[in-house]
Amino acid sequence: MAAKRPSSWRRPHNSWREEGGWRRHAPCNAATVLTRSGQFVVTCIVFHVGTLALSVYSARAWLARRARRTVDRVRTLVLGAASLLLAIAAWAALCSLLGTRSGFTVLRLVSQALFSEMLLLSVLVATREFRSSPKRALAFAAIPLGLLGTYWEAYHREPTALEVRTHELDLSGRVPLGRLRLLHLSDLQCDQIGPYEARVIEEARRLKPDLVVWTGDYVQPRLKPSRAETEARFREILGRRPTQATLGSYAVRGDVDVNWPHVVAGTEIVALSGRSIRLELPGGRALRLIGLHPGTSRGHDVLELARMLGAANDAELTFVVGHNPAFVRQLPGLGRVDLALAGHTHGGQVVIPFFGAPYTKSPLPRRYASGLNEFAGIPIHVSAGIGMERGSAPQVRFFCPPEICLLEIRY
Repeated sequence: MAAKRPSSWRRPHNSWREEGGWRRHAPCNAATVLTRSGQFVVTCIVFHVGTLALSVYSARAWLARRARRTVDRVRTLVLGAASLLLAIAAWAALCSLLGTRSGFTVLRLVSQALFSEMLLLSVLVATREFRSSPKRALAFAAIPLGLLGTYWEAYHREPTALEVRTHELDLSGRVPLGRLRLLHLSDLQCDQIGPYEARVIEEARRLKPDLVVWTGDYVQPRLKPSRAETEARFREILGRRPTQATLGSYAVRGDVDVNWPHVVAGTEIVALSGRSIRLELPGGRALRLIGLHPGTSRGHDVLELARMLGAANDAELTFVVGHNPAFVRQLPGLGRVDLALAGHTHGGQVVIPFFGAPYTKSPLPRRYASGLNEFAGIPIHVSAGIGMERGSAPQVRFFCPPEICLLEIRY
C-alpha cells in the first residue's frame, strides 16, 4: 500500500515535478510567506475569540452545578474538560480552513488553547474550590501547576535537550574484519542557526565518526522568509566546523529542502539523492551507500529502488539511505540490504508513556518511530531528529528529546 501523502504536499497548478514522481509547491517568495503569516495571525485571532466563548460557557455550566462530594465534583470537571477539548479541537479544524488548511495548524491551535484558555480555567477552578475547602483546593491546584510544568518542558527545555545515543550492530558474520563508526544525523529543521545548532555540529565533531549520514530536512522557516539567510549560515557553520569523517559525509534530500542541493553546496557534505557511492573499508570490504529521492523513500517508485539495489555487489555491505522510512517495506526481495537509515518521524515529537507516539507521519508501526529495529530481517535505524516541525506546527517535544545517533558497526 502506498504511503499517505503528508498534508504539506499538494498538487497546485503552478508546480514542478520532483525526481521520484512527486510534485511540490514552487519555491515561495517573501510576499507569499508574509501572506501566509498574515493568514495564520487572522486564524489565531478568530480561533481564540471562539475558544474564549466556549471556555466561558463551560465555566458557567460547571459553576452552576452544586455537587457536594469531591468525587462528584471531580467527575463533573473531567467530563466537562473532555467535552471542552473536543469542542476546541473541532473549532480549530474549522478555523484552519481560513489559512493553511493543515493538520499541523490544528495541533498548534489546540496546544495554544491548552496552555492559555484551559490554563486560565484550571486556575479559576482551583480558586473556586479554595473558597469552599482550602484542603480540596490543593488537589485542584495540581491541574494548572501540571499544565505550566508541561508547557515549560515541551516548549522550552526538551527541544534543546540534545542526547547522544549509541547503538551496536553486528554485520560481521563469522569473521569480523573491522569496525565502522557511523554517525546518523537527521531533521535539523532549523529556522535559524544559533547556539543549539552550533552545539549539534560540535558534538558531531567530538564523536570522531568514520562516516556521517544525513537523512534530510535541514532548513525550514516558521512563518517568515528566513530560508536564504539560514541556509547561508548553515553552510557557513559546516565550513567552519567540519566533522572530518574519514569516509566522508553524505546527505539525502528531505521534504522541506526546496533548494536542494544548494543547501549543502560548498561544504564537506556530498549530495547523494538518486545515486550511490562505493566506499572502501579497512579490512578489504567495501560499502555501497545508496541515496534515495524523497518520493522513492515514501515507497512510490519501487522500480527505481530495485534498479539502485541491483547495482550493489553481494560482496559489499549495502546501506540504503532515505528520508521517509516507508521504503523499508519494499526492500525484502529486492536484494541484499545490510542497513536502512531514515528520519522524518521526529520520533513522534510527543510520546505518551507506556503507549508511544500518537502520530509518527509514517505508515510503519509506532515501534519504528525511532531507534534501531528490524523489519523482515533488515536492520533499520530511524532517527528521532535534531529539530522540530516548523511552519504552522507546534514547536514542541515531550518525552521525545532530540538526538544524534552513533552506530558502532562490526563488519
